[in-house]
Amino acid sequence: MLDKQPAGLVGYSPPTFCFVVHALSRLHRGIMGVPSMRMGLIGQWRDGTAMDDVLPVCHVGLGGGIMGAVVGVPMTPTDLLSDQQRAVDHMVEAVALAGPVSAVGLGSLCAVVGGRGEALASRLNVPVTNGGAATAWALLANVRTVLAQRGERRVAIIGSRSPIGLAVAQALAEDGIHVRVDHRRAAKAGDVEACSGPLEAVEGCQVIVGCGPTGGVLPADAVSPGAVVVDVAIPSTVVGRPHGSVVQLAGEAVALPPGWRRGFWGWLYHVLSGYGPSQVFACLIEPLVLAASGRDRPYSLGRALTAADVTEFGQQAEALGFKPRLAQGWTAFPPERLLLDG
Repeated sequence: MLDKQPAGLVGYSPPTFCFVVHALSRLHRGIMGVPSMRMGLIGQWRDGTAMDDVLPVCHVGLGGGIMGAVVGVPMTPTDLLSDQQRAVDHMVEAVALAGPVSAVGLGSLCAVVGGRGEALASRLNVPVTNGGAATAWALLANVRTVLAQRGERRVAIIGSRSPIGLAVAQALAEDGIHVRVDHRRAAKAGDVEACSGPLEAVEGCQVIVGCGPTGGVLPADAVSPGAVVVDVAIPSTVVGRPHGSVVQLAGEAVALPPGWRRGFWGWLYHVLSGYGPSQVFACLIEPLVLAASGRDRPYSLGRALTAADVTEFGQQAEALGFKPRLAQGWTAFPPERLLLDG
């Protein structure tokens, strides 16, 4: 169990939630082993697929006793997808390593394998949430900002069949936005224009939203010059380098609230996971908000993601001081930079 006080966290309290992550690459797998001096991972003579490779990464949290243990399953995306039963077994071990918690969250592909968290949830007695509600909340807020700044009333949704894509498409359609989706089966999102694929969906659109869980479906030359791409996919929805006038923004960036707590390893985790030192991605805070709210069911699990749950999550997150922010890489992107000349 992760019951020792992490360095740099004054007034530490035991974890109330667990966030399970995986290695993004072989290099990242090695770095993941550094906090606990796992020499086999650091030196790359272990591939991270053994049960005893599961390891603590860091602690993060919010003032008032809301503390979370980030635990690593040091398997690469290829290893996770090639044997999903093994991946779920390792995630069960990760939660056990965190100790008694009241909520479990899943990061990146951990949120996709095993039926988007359903297989893991069936083996635990605490709610498991896959980050969909938090991601949809942050993405929707950021897309609305882009549309308002650009004065646009049309948007293309790529990855529209995903739970996040469906939720965002429905909400924007209810806003009166002309929504184009990249799959005809996504028409159940409501009053939307169903297209045959990504190329048709983005044709002539100046605002493109990437909602797919794994990205990599839209050729760069299909993105119109001057367009804005707001993306939550990892890797990016856009394949290749688009025209230099295209603005690509992180869709699920969330500004750190006052009282955010992390030690040295937490700061390093922020940086190496791509958040940067001044923000997190929304999926990390979904189990935190779940634990803080006392809610006994997940905000999102499997393919189930309702507008009501996205709204409730957003209300709880904002009450704790979290706010979505437009970001380009690690840096906040001022909305006024989206204004078109003339």
